[in-house]
Amino acid sequence: MKWYKQNYVNHRDWVLDNLELLGLSMQEALIVLLIDFFNINQLPITIDILAKKTGCDQDEIDKVLSILVAKKYLEIRATNKKVSFILDGLFDTEVSRTQSALNSSLFELFEEEFGRPLSNSEMMKLSDLVKTMDSKLIVYALKEASMYQKVNFNYITKILQTWNEKGVTVKMIEEGKKVETE
Repeated sequence: MKWYKQNYVNHRDWVLDNLELLGLSMQEALIVLLIDFFNINQLPITIDILAKKTGCDQDEIDKVLSILVAKKYLEIRATNKKVSFILDGLFDTEVSRTQSALNSSLFELFEEEFGRPLSNSEMMKLSDLVKTMDSKLIVYALKEASMYQKVNFNYITKILQTWNEKGVTVKMIEEGKKVETE
């Protein structure tokens, strides 16, 4: 399953977090966020609805949709009297693939080490850690916790806090320098 189809991924947060990398104008970003909102809530999408929600006229909406299609961020499919607005291309960008491949495998690594699926709160904690710490460092903290058979987020977070206070880096760990966890 693709990383952005996982139930713990918040598309709108991801779009807002990567806005500058996606190169979206203000109108494009607003339309993308609305389309995602409508898709998640299984609401019908029409140019009229998008125009009403954004305060833009239909020609502007049509132009923005054309730009999003040209950027390959949006696919519009008509099937069985229904029009689908698919944003998969937005999340399949080279930037998102590289950035999220590590995050996706990180979630899998944690689940494997924990021996069970992560809870929603654990997924959120891991997402927050990834935003502030080097992913490799998080993996090393997980391995450290596993060595001591204390595989839980509180212990892993404590290791990371201690390493942060002592200035421990990924390079130091990879070079085999003695690193204290307590």
